[in-house]
Amino acid sequence: MVDIDFDGNRFISGTIPASLGTLDNLETLDLDNNILTGTIPNTLFDASLMKALDLDTNNLSGSLSPRFSELSDLQILFLDQNSLVGTLPPEMGTMNQLRFLTLDDNNLSGSVPSSWSGMTELRVFLINNNENLSGTIPSFFGSLSGLQLISFFNTGVSGTVPTQLGQLTNLRNLFLHLTDLTGTMPEEICSLVRQDASDTSKNLIQLTADCGGSSPKLECDCCTACF
Repeated sequence: MVDIDFDGNRFISGTIPASLGTLDNLETLDLDNNILTGTIPNTLFDASLMKALDLDTNNLSGSLSPRFSELSDLQILFLDQNSLVGTLPPEMGTMNQLRFLTLDDNNLSGSVPSSWSGMTELRVFLINNNENLSGTIPSFFGSLSGLQLISFFNTGVSGTVPTQLGQLTNLRNLFLHLTDLTGTMPEEICSLVRQDASDTSKNLIQLTADCGGSSPKLECDCCTACF
């Protein structure tokens, strides 16, 4: 087993060495919070035993490679706070061991592929602060029963909030503000909101939407914060 951890140094610059992909036993690569530039090298996807890849808070560019799907054992993928562009690869939907996926604070576009319903172990999904993200919030999220945190704020997602999210009894945080969502927050989701700190039977403690003002884009009587 090989674990490489250089997180939080802020002195590692340049590009990610392509030679890292030749480490057959590489399971963890943690290079977050540095000043790395360039793209994610294709050779990295040859490290087939990788379980955790943390590249957040750098200056990485380029698009998300379909080859991420080759990291079939990956459980943690942190790519937030970079300069990644392009659409979300449908091929990543085969990553059925993935638990934590953070793509927030990039320049990603397009919609969430329907094939991502295959990420059946997902617990955390962050894609906020990608203003060019479009489409709707996928109804299949309701079948990903382990989800605890979903964040779409400050994106271009539109349409209505799917009632299927009300099936997520483990959900603790749902951030939907600063979007183009309209309509009314489904009662199925409101029924998950913990209104009293002593009520431990409900887990949803943060629910946000654009429900503020006299003419809100989205009606919500149960949101914990309106924007």
